[in-house]
This record gives sequence, structure tokens and C-alpha cells, in this order.
Amino acid sequence: MLKFAASYRILLRMPVRGGPPGSRRETSMRHVAAVLVVGPADPTSAAGVTADVLTIASQGAYPLSVVSEMCLRDTAQFDARIALDPELVLEQARMILEDAPVAAIKLTLPGSVDMVVALAGLVSDYGNVPLVIEAPSLILNEDDTDDSPLSAAIELLLPQAAVLVGDVAVCRRLVSSAFEGDESQLSVEDLGAALCATGADHVLLLGGAAGVQVVHVLHGSSGVVRRDVFERASVPVLGLASSVSAALAAGLAEGQGVPAAVQAALRCAHAAEGRHFRLGMGTAVPGRGTRK
Repeated sequence: MLKFAASYRILLRMPVRGGPPGSRRETSMRHVAAVLVVGPADPTSAAGVTADVLTIASQGAYPLSVVSEMCLRDTAQFDARIALDPELVLEQARMILEDAPVAAIKLTLPGSVDMVVALAGLVSDYGNVPLVIEAPSLILNEDDTDDSPLSAAIELLLPQAAVLVGDVAVCRRLVSSAFEGDESQLSVEDLGAALCATGADHVLLLGGAAGVQVVHVLHGSSGVVRRDVFERASVPVLGLASSVSAALAAGLAEGQGVPAAVQAALRCAHAAEGRHFRLGMGTAVPGRGTRK
């Protein structure tokens, strides 16, 4: 732990472009609940910034988006994600943050250490803005031998998160990257506690049960905050974590508390799953774009 802190401190000393955060914001636009998403460009739109934009707009908030990575994938397979230049990503993100009244930020955990360090420096300048972090299922498809981006995220990004969102399998991989012991033996409650111990205010673990129902568990620093039970989709559907985390960020941007925003986000995500359809030759995609 703390091996990425030196790079992070260097980034914190970088000047904020154009003056203090928010110095050029128009007061006439402060009523708009805007959400900035930073994440991969996913050509299927099942996840990534396009999925976030669709979900946030369906919840009545205004989406702003910055691409940090490119995904090589279709609905049947995932090949890779390729990080863009971190300086370019930071430049674009800072431009929009200084221009628009952003009320929440949603990040997808990146697959490179350099991008983790860059984004950690960015969000630290906006510590009063709620941060939602999605731990994407892409983590399970990537090289098992390189956990350094996950370790960096645990050290630098998770302590700044209002909520970390990810399914149980992904969060086990996240825990295994930085903690000793057999994470496969951890209960859902212990897994949530371990991730909250990193400094995240809340951890939302998706899909903690098998069978016809799916159980989502929200953890806080003092333990389980709430459990929500939904009917499992009739077929596998891509993008549940993307839908939940984006809708959650929209709820926080509109002033909802975390438990209420989580409940609304889960309803939104499962409604989109219920409208799933077969886009290509692989897994079904959610039907986003309308509020239920």
C-alpha cells in the first residue's frame, strides 16, 4: 500500500487550469443537475460512457462525458481496453468541470496505473462533489498477473468515493489485489467491510445470491445499510453495474441521500434489464433510455 502516493502528490501540485474549480460557472445554470462521467468508449453501448449518458438522461439529470479508454469488444467477447493519454483526459475533464456546475462525478475504474493516478488527482480537486466509482466486469477479463491498476485504485481512488459499485465477483478480485488471505472465503458482509475499510463511504455489492432472485447489499462504515431483492433477468444481460452506478450518480446529483439514491438506481437498472433485447450474436443488452 501507499506505493503510488508519490506520483499522486506530484499530480496534486499541478495547477488547476483556468483558476479555482468552478470559477467560470454561470449562476443561471446552477439548477441543472449535471453529472460528469469518465470512462471507456464501449462500442456496444452496454457499458462505458454511452451507457452512462443514456441512463443519466433517463433519470432527468444532464450527462457530461469524457472518454478515458477505448474498448475492443462486441456483445460476444472482450479483447482489450486501451488507455488514452492521461494528460489529454485531464485537460478535457478540467475544461468541463470549470465550465459546468457538476453535481456528481462517476468514474469507471481504469485499467492503467497512470490513468488511476491522473483521475485521483482530478477528483481530489473536487472533494465536495459526490464520487461514484464503478468496478467494471471488464476486470475479470483482464490479465490476472497485473493487479497494479487495482492496487493503485484502492490506495488513491476508493478513499475518495461516496459509493463503490460492483458485483461480488469483481469486488473479490479487487480485494485480492491488495489484501492477503483467501478472499474467496469472505462472506458478502465481510467483503463489503473490507472495501469500506479502504476509505470508501459506501460499497454496493451487486448480485449476492443465486437462484431466481438477486440480492444487492449496501454497506457503510458501520455495516449493512440496506438489502434490495429483485427478480433475476430471464437471460444474462450486460451492463447492470453501469446502469446502477450512473443512475446512482444522477440521484446524488439531485440531492438524494445514498440509501434512497441506491434504491432508485437499482429500480432503474432492473427496469432496463427487463427491457433487454438481443443486439448482436452475444449477450443481450439492456433497454435504456426511458424512465420507469
